[in-house]
Amino acid sequence: MAAADRWLLEAATTSGLVPAFTDVSVTAGPHARRALYLHALACALDAPGADARRLLDQATTALGDDRGVRLKPWQRIMLLAFEALARSVLGLPLAPGTLGECQRTQSADGSFYGMPLVTGMLHLTLTRTAPDHPATHRCRESLLAGQHPDGTWRFLVSEVWDTGLMVRALRGHPAFDAAALPAALAFLACAQKEDGGWACAAPLDSDNDTTGNTLLALADTEWADKVRTAAAGYALRCQSGAGLWTTWHSSDDDPVPDVVAHMAAGIKAAALPGIDLTPAYRWLADHGERGRWGSDWYIPPAYGAAEISTLLPPGPHTRPTVDTLLAAQRPDGGWPRIPGEPHSSPTATGLAVTALTHHPDPPRGAVVRGAVEGALRFLIDTQTDEGTWDDLPVMYGPRPFLTATTTQVHALTARALRQALTRVQQPSGAHR
Repeated sequence: MAAADRWLLEAATTSGLVPAFTDVSVTAGPHARRALYLHALACALDAPGADARRLLDQATTALGDDRGVRLKPWQRIMLLAFEALARSVLGLPLAPGTLGECQRTQSADGSFYGMPLVTGMLHLTLTRTAPDHPATHRCRESLLAGQHPDGTWRFLVSEVWDTGLMVRALRGHPAFDAAALPAALAFLACAQKEDGGWACAAPLDSDNDTTGNTLLALADTEWADKVRTAAAGYALRCQSGAGLWTTWHSSDDDPVPDVVAHMAAGIKAAALPGIDLTPAYRWLADHGERGRWGSDWYIPPAYGAAEISTLLPPGPHTRPTVDTLLAAQRPDGGWPRIPGEPHSSPTATGLAVTALTHHPDPPRGAVVRGAVEGALRFLIDTQTDEGTWDDLPVMYGPRPFLTATTTQVHALTARALRQALTRVQQPSGAHR
């Protein structure tokens, strides 16, 4: 993906000839469809090496015989746009209904699902295929309105996800509980969708990761009683035959440890009735024993372990993770975002602290405590004057690219400090 980043930067900053494009060789896994973004952009820019015929074949194949009905809505409209773009470059007519589908899915603010990337790619296609169409004008106006004063755009304002993370990080602190918690809980409860789940952002459909995260934030409050019935129905409908949950409802999604843990922990914490969590416990424990507590949404390796720690008690399944974390700690007390990276990351360090404080591994208690103390010193030393932390991008959004959101960095890092303090004050206390 480093080659993709270099090509994007060169394409955006080089005047004159667009740099030659080499198709990213990704054929499977979460990066595969995202590689189409690059190829579509190369075709839109008429970059040397771009192949509109191959893009058309890729988009049509990805849409499938049902024209993308099984896919996530924003995936489907992007693939339809890629197909339309390729047809335009090749001098072929658009597939019937393409412009109508764009109009139907366009949000009231002119964006597509509130995502600048999706909106930008649709604008490229619409400008080339229907420059005077009302959807094109509205799309352009949305992009101009969404530009920040520094000239940039953000990937997505995930207000529900960010609020849930912040509540989980800071709930219990008297100042936060008095000034911020009531309004945050009310917002989260009112953000529940008609299907009983929650979406990370208002324009999107419910997803299981945000639903589990929100249930964890609402647990043990009066709001949990209000959302429980609808949330239980949603969780049951989304549970697979194997007793697990995927992030999205599309057929090409697979269960991953952090999402399964969020749903199972949220269901347990919010006391949703009638849902068997035994398969999820067993599946997560098995992955832990094999050292596979990875994550699907954040790049630091400790994220999966930190979130799974909300559900599973210490045991044999935690030892491979503890071994890996202890071996990866840097001399400054921090952990890198990516194994081998030369600089420590506050977010990765906070996640490691959360995981280690939940999985103390009694035979090596002194070693773990020493690692946590070193990490806390690193976090205190790197905190900014404003009280938060600076960090490089840590969240996938969209793959293969990364984004940095200050709210998430702050929540995931502050949570570690709160968790360590709670463990000191209440060694046997409950945790979420």
